[in-house]
Amino acid sequence: MKADVVQRLTEHTGSVNTAIFDATGGYVISGGQDKRILLSNSRSGQLVQSYNGHGWAIQDIAITRDSSQLVSCGGDRMVFVWDVNIAQIKRKLTGHQQRVDCIATNKDGSIVASGSFDTNVCIWDLRAAPRTPLQMLKESKDGVSSLVLSDTQLIAGSIDGSVRTYDMRMAQCIVDSLGTSVVSVALAGKQAHFLAVGCMDSSVQLLDRNDQGKVVAAFTGHRCTEYRIHCDANDSLIASGSQDGCVYVWDIAFDKTPRGPSSCFSGHKGIVNSVNLHPQSDSTAKTFSMVSAGSDGNVVIWG
Repeated sequence: MKADVVQRLTEHTGSVNTAIFDATGGYVISGGQDKRILLSNSRSGQLVQSYNGHGWAIQDIAITRDSSQLVSCGGDRMVFVWDVNIAQIKRKLTGHQQRVDCIATNKDGSIVASGSFDTNVCIWDLRAAPRTPLQMLKESKDGVSSLVLSDTQLIAGSIDGSVRTYDMRMAQCIVDSLGTSVVSVALAGKQAHFLAVGCMDSSVQLLDRNDQGKVVAAFTGHRCTEYRIHCDANDSLIASGSQDGCVYVWDIAFDKTPRGPSSCFSGHKGIVNSVNLHPQSDSTAKTFSMVSAGSDGNVVIWG
């Protein structure tokens, strides 16, 4: 698998903590230590819009399927809901007592979930008037590092070494213990049959969601021992940042022994904080694309 640097975005000042594609792959949204969210054209690299309002570093961003609304969170303990087109804050959501590290929204943007260093997950229904959480989940014993939100489930990874899956229809919580701090979760495989879990022992564990969270594979080669580094996954690939400045990509396979990377890409000078795969990328695609965010202040688009 090959990928070259096709765009290097350098508008941020300081570390970039997160960068994601919108649903079309035509735009990249990034945020970091400079308290700004930047929307850029992924093909030309041109800056399209800047979103300003956070008082502390931005930790995570999510965007709706139709790209009309984005949500962000950060060190100011707040969750902002933005109108993408006019770059205005629609709502400010409060409820956390410490830094908010992760955010997720459902397809239409009506539900928002956030996870915090305060160990809590807050859920908001944006169709309701109150700006306080609809529900607060307090099962985590340490900071909540990553969230995935679907129509019926909320999946939360925690520094306490657990992945918690909340079934919102049945009001149930299933706990999978990994034995090491969890820093990232992402749906993986066809029909999201699996969960890719980034851990602080420098591994990405692949859990079978239909077999009681059984670990069916492990992927290694990158370095993640001190920082919250995001991984991503799709039908056939897993990608992760690394403390050594590289992006690592694995083909999803089911080996009993830890599997080394299929590809390693060097393009940052410093820690790669996050990786997001292009919506159309897979191991069989003619074009492979992803975006990475680094502590060097760069957002790199690969293709």
